[in-house]
Amino acid sequence: MVDEPEYERWLAAARDAGSSARSQRTHGAFQWCCFLAEQGAQLAVKGLLHGVGAGGWGHDLAVLTSRAGTALALTLPEDLTDAALRLSRHYIAARYPDAHPAGTPGGHYSKSDADTAIADLHTVFGFVEREWTALLEATVDGDDRG
Repeated sequence: MVDEPEYERWLAAARDAGSSARSQRTHGAFQWCCFLAEQGAQLAVKGLLHGVGAGGWGHDLAVLTSRAGTALALTLPEDLTDAALRLSRHYIAARYPDAHPAGTPGGHYSKSDADTAIADLHTVFGFVEREWTALLEATVDGDDRG
């Protein structure tokens, strides 16, 4: 069975993070854009996992995405796996000065990084929303996938 309220709760937080990421990009805070894009993607995947009762624990987006593939018995698309790997790199590096040999995190991020992070966020959101819709349709049709 699926837990739609739990899924929606997590997706609302994911959408908020995504909106904040786009705002940070607009304001030139590219490292924060990348971090918030990673957070939005992480929340979306966790929402999918919680929605199917698989438990979305941890903070490594690549691992969480892989866990979602396992929970849903799917072979993950390569673009999704690549997006999750790229976004995972922003979890620490975008926030902590000691993640870099010199300077601040902001000095290590560009508009191009932010644009890629937003595109990757859309890839993750698209996957989560497609799979959730498929689960709901399967549940309505009597399939036991969810």
